[in-house]
Amino acid sequence: MRILAKLFASFFILCVTALLVLAVLFHTRYSTALFHHVVSPLLPGDLSAKQVVYHWRQPLSLILTKPNYHVGPQHWQADRLRVQLDATRLPHIHWLRIDGLSIDLTGRTPPPSLEMLPASLQIGRILFNDLNLIGRDWQAHQVSAQLDKWQKGDSPWGSVRGRAQWEAKQIDWHDLTVSDALLDAQPSPKGWQLNGVSFEWQRAAFSAQGQWQPGALALSQLTISNAIVDSEQTQQRLREALSHWPSNTQVTIDRADVRQLSAETDHLSVNALTFSAEQLAFTPQSPWWHQPQLRASFNADYIRWQGQTWEQPLGELERRGDTWIVNQFTSQWHEGFIALSGQFSPQVWQIDRLRANGLTLSRERLRPLIGALPDWPPHIVITDLSLKHNEWLALSPGFPIKVDGIDIDGRDLRLRHDTQWQLHHGTLTASASYASINQQWLAEPYLRVEASDGLVNLRQLLLGFSDGQLAASGQWNYNTPSLPWSFQIDGLHVPLSLYQSWFDWPLPLSGFHDLQGQWSGLASDTESFNVGLNGTLAVTLLNGHADVTPDKGWPERMSGWFQKAPTQQRQSRSFPFEQLSLKADRGHITGILQGDTSVSIDWPIYQTATPSVR
Repeated sequence: MRILAKLFASFFILCVTALLVLAVLFHTRYSTALFHHVVSPLLPGDLSAKQVVYHWRQPLSLILTKPNYHVGPQHWQADRLRVQLDATRLPHIHWLRIDGLSIDLTGRTPPPSLEMLPASLQIGRILFNDLNLIGRDWQAHQVSAQLDKWQKGDSPWGSVRGRAQWEAKQIDWHDLTVSDALLDAQPSPKGWQLNGVSFEWQRAAFSAQGQWQPGALALSQLTISNAIVDSEQTQQRLREALSHWPSNTQVTIDRADVRQLSAETDHLSVNALTFSAEQLAFTPQSPWWHQPQLRASFNADYIRWQGQTWEQPLGELERRGDTWIVNQFTSQWHEGFIALSGQFSPQVWQIDRLRANGLTLSRERLRPLIGALPDWPPHIVITDLSLKHNEWLALSPGFPIKVDGIDIDGRDLRLRHDTQWQLHHGTLTASASYASINQQWLAEPYLRVEASDGLVNLRQLLLGFSDGQLAASGQWNYNTPSLPWSFQIDGLHVPLSLYQSWFDWPLPLSGFHDLQGQWSGLASDTESFNVGLNGTLAVTLLNGHADVTPDKGWPERMSGWFQKAPTQQRQSRSFPFEQLSLKADRGHITGILQGDTSVSIDWPIYQTATPSVR
């Protein structure tokens, strides 16, 4: 036993002496050669270094300058490598720092792998500085990283069991460049918990938190500040880059805040947009605007879209299934103000409130906006409608219209679209300061309509002319398939040119007339109208004139008005009639014109499109 003890003590002393000798030699100029001859053969592959630095004050630390590592077809090269062993768990590595490493992930060279390392290898912390990563269509420059609790295991690259922090000065990805990118993450049971992600692009700051797992990115918060999309080319680059997002990955965002966004493209212009949204979801199978659980609010200096400029827009909306809920929308628009709230689905638009004041509108201004809207629903409900001091312009050469001072009030309106829009319920009043309709001037026109469950009453229609007035009332019943209607009219000193000017009737008359009549019939289609028309009309003509062919009698002249033959040259003649009486019985119109002479009219409208005048 004494001999065995002496042998063990001698071996221990020899090992300690050898370690001391190695430690002393590492402090000499032979440290690099010693490393190559003693340490490198113990490692898989070939590891060399330009210089090896060791100090007795840090006996478990080693620094390699310009390390070069070859294993199989792989080649690793860095500016500096420093390793620190863990005194409590030898030969466990406490931390490892690598500076100036470049990794090629493009596939042009054999893919890098750490398969040569033992599966039991663990490193408490790995530090990277000035790391460059080069991949297909992307690059990351000047990357710094800190990876805690790394272990090799069965993965080719190993795995991180602790916190992972990354910083990149610049990342190029599919023609987009982001800078100052930061990532703070830690592993979760199914993927990664993203404690913080941030970067800058186009002078905009992006930040987010959330979770990632294969096939799903769930962000609890996304913030974008001061983003600028300054051209159509920038938008195209952004769209092209986003098209490379993995097609099998779904993105959900609990809350997104966009602050001071400005954009200028061919179709959209925005300045200082602030936008907040909740419950966003982007799936590969659905368009980006399909957001079944969205809640959002926004405001901006202005938004220009579809040829329309919305100044100081403010809105709050949400999505429930296929229904958009507009809790609030206000904006200055076309020199006026508009406010809207309601619920909009493909089946019905339920408008709780619609306000529009001081607008100047025209068909040309509205056409792009209407064309961009979704298809009209079969039903529209408007609880509260108020339009004040608006103007309508339709300055086409063939039929110019200008209406100023338009006021429209509606309550509990229900409209239904069959072949045309029909008012089925509610009360609607409309008035204007004045109107000019195809050179016919009107003073303070007024309309009041009341409807109840499909029964519509035109309570009052008043049209004021320069020296006269026209009043009308009527009823329609949409509950009956035949659509019965009735209409009453009473006018004083009404211009005769009205019929040709407004309705394009072939009556080349000028002057004035008083009229009184009542009509009724059916309106389900043209045939039912023609066979169902009944009523009477009494007209007194005042200073009437007509454009006629001079070489014909009055019956022939008036018959010619309804012919489609080429119009002959006409001259203005005094209209020698003072009274007109018309009667319709089931579509058969008869009448008589009386004055200096008499003319009878016979017109079965269900048989012919032209009357018989004799």
